[in-house]
Amino acid sequence: MILFSPKQEFISNPLNLSNCIANLPFMAEKLVSILIPNFNKEAYIPHTFQSICEQTYSNWECIVVDDHSTDASLDLLRDFAGKEPRIKVVRRPDHLPKGGNSCRNHAYSLASGEFVQWFDSDDLMLPHCLQEKVDFLESHPEFAFVASRAEIRYEEDYAGPQTFHQNIQSDQAVEDYLRFRILFITGGPLFRREVFEKTGLFSLGLKKHQEWELFFRVILNYPTWGIINKPTYVYLIHGNSISGQIANKREKLVNAEIAAVQTALNPATNPFSSKIPPAIYRQTCLRYLRFSLIHKRLKDAGWFFTQYLRQLTR
Repeated sequence: MILFSPKQEFISNPLNLSNCIANLPFMAEKLVSILIPNFNKEAYIPHTFQSICEQTYSNWECIVVDDHSTDASLDLLRDFAGKEPRIKVVRRPDHLPKGGNSCRNHAYSLASGEFVQWFDSDDLMLPHCLQEKVDFLESHPEFAFVASRAEIRYEEDYAGPQTFHQNIQSDQAVEDYLRFRILFITGGPLFRREVFEKTGLFSLGLKKHQEWELFFRVILNYPTWGIINKPTYVYLIHGNSISGQIANKREKLVNAEIAAVQTALNPATNPFSSKIPPAIYRQTCLRYLRFSLIHKRLKDAGWFFTQYLRQLTR
């Protein structure tokens, strides 16, 4: 509650009035940092960044890290940045490893926002995307992040099954997440910055399911979250997207899932793995022990069996 001084005090010291006005809640929109990696997405960039520029929420910065694209991506991005000062474009520094995770982490290091919105350079924000998420978090300080649904669009060049699953709510978050019953697509959640100051950023060791692994660390620390049960953005699945590529290559899907789950369970890569309830940890190990044996991944099967035995003493 703001307490106003008597009128005569404002007259004798007019700075008091300006200070009160400056501190009114409606006068200070918090900055949202939209963080985007890019590699060879020239066909999608005009639509993606136009959708960002058309947001009804105006206090945002968009930091794009280009992963040394070989198409016209970087020129298009610089053209947008030249017209819109809220867009900042940098190339991945040569000393950082190549890949989307490295680019995302570098974008975070350059960000100033109190809210963090991860996004991809081939998706689209609906005009109300940021406004609805910020409004929700501002009115619900008990939540560290809010998740919204996506409108799923399959492009003409995508030939895989059109059965993309998304569920953003659960009463047993850890178990459901490890069973892939919950799925936060990259652009769905808006986070308070403090989340990643605690959980860390993207794992450089993963090429697929990197968002899944990072968001798992998030829910281990923040097991309840806000929900906007309607689309605030458009998730495009096309022949060149990660989802599109994986859906058509079974072996890559198996490799990606095993690597992500191992990273999530391993104390060396997930410092919060001790927060996984022991029974759920053991069930997950047994499930992926069988999964690894079915796919003749004996080394991985041995890893899950060893972790299972260690959990028996917890």
